[in-house]
Amino acid sequence: MRRRDQSAEPAATAGLTWQFCVTLLHAPHPYMGAVAALLVVEATVVRRVAAAARYAAGCLLGVTVAVPAALYVEPGMLGLALVVFASVLLARRDFLGHHGLHLPTTALITFALVRGRHPAEVVSHLAEIAVGLAFGLACSALLCPAVRVRSAEHALDRLRTLLAHRLNGLTDAVARREQPRHVLGPAWERDLDTALTRARAAMDEAHESVRWNVRPTARRDRWHLDRRVLHTPADVERQVCAAGRLLDARPPAGGGGSRPGDAPAGDGFTQPYARLLRTTALCVHDCRGGRPHPALPAARHALARLDGPGAEPPARPADGRPLLHHLDAALSSLTTSAPAPARGPTT
Repeated sequence: MRRRDQSAEPAATAGLTWQFCVTLLHAPHPYMGAVAALLVVEATVVRRVAAAARYAAGCLLGVTVAVPAALYVEPGMLGLALVVFASVLLARRDFLGHHGLHLPTTALITFALVRGRHPAEVVSHLAEIAVGLAFGLACSALLCPAVRVRSAEHALDRLRTLLAHRLNGLTDAVARREQPRHVLGPAWERDLDTALTRARAAMDEAHESVRWNVRPTARRDRWHLDRRVLHTPADVERQVCAAGRLLDARPPAGGGGSRPGDAPAGDGFTQPYARLLRTTALCVHDCRGGRPHPALPAARHALARLDGPGAEPPARPADGRPLLHHLDAALSSLTTSAPAPARGPTT
C-alpha cells in the first residue's frame, strides 16, 4: 500500500478553515483559525482529540487570566506582570503538554485587546480558533488518518530478524568455543532491548491508530493489534539474553581463555546444542503471524532427547541444564504463539 503524502491533509485543513472563516465570520485575515487547525493535526484521531482539548483549554485559561487583569488591575504594568506570571505558571502544568505555550500567548493578546478597548477582536479571534479546532477534528474523520499496522509489522519483522541473527551468533560462539560478546560484540543485548522497545512502541501506535478510525482498513486489520503477537519475540528475547549471559560466564572449553574445568558442556553436548540454536533461529525468523515453522516439532524432539533421562555426561553435563532450560522456554513460546487468521489481498 502506497504511503500517503503527509503534507496534503494539513494543507487541506488550513485552506478549508481559512475559507470558512472568510465566508461566514467575515474575517479578512483569519490566521488564528488556520494556525489552530494546523496545530491539532496529529497522526491518529485519538491524538487529535487530545491536542484540540489541550489547545482549547490553554486558550480559555489565557482569556480567563487576562480579562480580569485588563479590566480591574491598575496600573497597566502591574496587570501585565500579573498576567505573565499567572499564565506562565499555568502553562507549566502537565495536562496542557506542549500546547501550554499558547496559554501565555493568548493571555497577552487578550490583555492588549481588552486594555485597548477592542473586545470585539477578542471574540473574533476566539471564534476563529474554535472554527480551526472544529475543522481540524472534522478533517480527521473525513480525510481518515492512516492506520499504522504496517509500521508495527515492519518493526516486528526487524525484531525477529535481529533475534535470528543473535541466535546464529550464539551458535557460532558455541561452535568456536568462544564467549558470545567476542562474536556478537559487547552491545548485542542492548541492541535486542532497543529493537524490542521500538516494536512495543510501534504496536502501541498501531493500536491507537484504529481507535475512532472510520477507515475500513482499521476494522479489517484489527487482528494485527493482538498484543499476543508481540509476546513470542519478547519471550524469546529474554531467553536468548539469559542463555548468552550463561555462555559469557562459562564459555565452552577451548575459547576465551577459560580453564578446561570450566567447560559447561563436552563435545557430546556442544554440537547438538549448536544445531538446536541454529534451528531455533530459523523458527524465530519465520514465525510471522504466529505460524510455527515446520522444523519446530523436530527441534522439540531433539531437545527432549538431549535433556531426557538417558542423557548422561558428557552428553548432558550439569552446567548445561540451564542452557537447555532457556532453549526449551524459547521453543515453547514459538510453539504456543497465536495463529494468524487468513488475510485477503492487500491493496
